Amino acid sequence: MGAGVALGLGVAGLAVGFIAGLIGIGGGVLMVPLLYAFYERPGWAGALLPPELAPVVAHATSLFVIVPTAIKGVISYQRAKLVPWRVALPVALAATFAAVLGARLALELPGPALKLAFGLLVVASGVQIGVGRGRPQDRPLRAGLPTLSGIGLVVGLTSALLGVGGGVVAIPLLTNVVGLDLQRVTATSLSIMAFASLAGTATYIAGGLGVDGLPPGNLGYVHLWAALPLVAGSLLAVGWGARLNRRLPVRKLRWVFAVAFILIGMRLVVQNARVMF
Repeated sequence: MGAGVALGLGVAGLAVGFIAGLIGIGGGVLMVPLLYAFYERPGWAGALLPPELAPVVAHATSLFVIVPTAIKGVISYQRAKLVPWRVALPVALAATFAAVLGARLALELPGPALKLAFGLLVVASGVQIGVGRGRPQDRPLRAGLPTLSGIGLVVGLTSALLGVGGGVVAIPLLTNVVGLDLQRVTATSLSIMAFASLAGTATYIAGGLGVDGLPPGNLGYVHLWAALPLVAGSLLAVGWGARLNRRLPVRKLRWVFAVAFILIGMRLVVQNARVMF
């Protein structure tokens, strides 16, 4: 992979981080389609990946990129004492266990099935972006340990299987089922992402050691040569998007991105459903 491609990935990371910060979504939903396209071009990736490997590498690499972003966010919220660990810890521990299972499941599923499942998630993300999270009401926490563990299992499995942070699943559940306010739901979601993405990434790395056909610069299924420019760009730009959030007509922009996500997701669903069925 040449310097020009690495620079392009860094610019893509800037765009992913900026949009994520601007409209408040996880970067994985943006990053995975970008990586799908990247691995379809052997001149960019340095190798032509077999169809069954390309989605796995895309998901593993995206999950790796999420790790530092999530950890940085958790540290910021913890300094402000906004992480409700009584809720966050059981959810995060269950998500850690489920993330290992999710990554292992991704290694067993055919590539089109992974892409179809991801397409459905992108459609769901588009709907959530358009509808919005609403404004959580102040109310007492009402979820016990079984409910919190169940939320963690769902979020962790989704996160590692599809290479995303899991916020699209976690935030509605933490808001509507658990009863967290807006600041604490974001802090808790980030803590879940940190645990789940670490566990999922470690599983993808271990599962890919010694596998043939992976691109140069890989660590297991994680493509470091692609991941590092994406990490640098996204970490740099996520703050820019967050700062501009108050100055731009974000409500209108959310609808633009919502429609784009739904169209991208439907395209992935239709393409891969045809291959499978």
